[in-house]
Amino acid sequence: MIGTCDKCAGIFKVNIVNPDYSGPSSGWEKTDFYINSDNDEAKLLKYKDLPLLTDFIDKNTVLTERNTDYDFYNHPLYICDDCEENLEIISFELLKSKWEVIAKKHWEFTNWSLSQSRGPAPNNIMIKFAFECKCGKKHDANFVSRYQENNSFEAQAFSIVNIFGSRELSDVIFGVYSKTTIMTWLYKLIARWNFLYAKIYIISPFVGHQFLKSQGKVDSWLNLLNRLNPENTSMLVRNGQSKVFKESFSKTNEISYEQMESFNLGSELIGELKNKNDFHAKIYCAISNGRCEIMNGSSNLVEGKSYEVINFDVIDSYTKTFEKFLKPLGIDNISNDLSSLRSNEYSLIFDENNSFNAFTYHLYPEDYINFSIFNINPNSSR
Repeated sequence: MIGTCDKCAGIFKVNIVNPDYSGPSSGWEKTDFYINSDNDEAKLLKYKDLPLLTDFIDKNTVLTERNTDYDFYNHPLYICDDCEENLEIISFELLKSKWEVIAKKHWEFTNWSLSQSRGPAPNNIMIKFAFECKCGKKHDANFVSRYQENNSFEAQAFSIVNIFGSRELSDVIFGVYSKTTIMTWLYKLIARWNFLYAKIYIISPFVGHQFLKSQGKVDSWLNLLNRLNPENTSMLVRNGQSKVFKESFSKTNEISYEQMESFNLGSELIGELKNKNDFHAKIYCAISNGRCEIMNGSSNLVEGKSYEVINFDVIDSYTKTFEKFLKPLGIDNISNDLSSLRSNEYSLIFDENNSFNAFTYHLYPEDYINFSIFNINPNSSR
């Protein structure tokens, strides 16, 4: 079927099964069609260079794709408390060496799930194993990746959730550091928070800064947006910030932001962005009913060489976090909703103590913090 966009008059083609009973819902008009099996050479020639709509959608996911790139080699969050060695590199290299065994266990579960399971697929896989630092101190690493049926190492996008025996994050994220260091830490915290916590708030007056060129502004936004899960994240910025992003995106891409939105390829977070003018606070936090983690300081959401002050706190009460950090900014109280935000998900656990057997027990949202922060295994009978 051949269609014409109502907004830009662009012409494209869509593969369909029945042209008599297929048509647009809104935003475009059906202007022609042809059936491949009829070998209508005139129409085949006429429309051969038109873009296929599904190809367009597949190739334009820059605003909707999830970026889980984790930098194991720079600005570590997890360092040995005795010798300050970067534990992220050590544990990641060990994970690579253990993956052949884990992949077999992964495939055993996937094969069972596809052939016998009647329930939903897991959301994540969690991997836990013990290791020693170069100085001899013992640690336990917790890695997470989104669950998928492909068990190749290259297909995974691993992030560190925690390393037991590492220095407290409140001692690592404390002081004056470059903007780039702070943003790298935030990216790593987001990977941790996406798994552990029910809700994330990203609060900053500005994303990027006014002296960046259009591509720099777009990169500042996308480095953040593509790491965040729009289902459990809210952003608060100054009025006009989303407009700057949309204009910069439209300048640096062949397709404008408005056109992307017309195909439902815009960012959900941008669409639900909250704006406020009378604030200068920079607060990045993750919350649950019993534990909240907060990074705050002087740094806006931009990388760079200049220095900012930053610190990290843990608060054992949502109510206290809300009253001190969120309520003054007009953010709604969601205490009644926290327990139900992720009630239908679970994660596989590949624990070396159980020979990486995925069937020993599963992790549910109510287990995540106890397992990954306090090293408490869930009840294996569930």
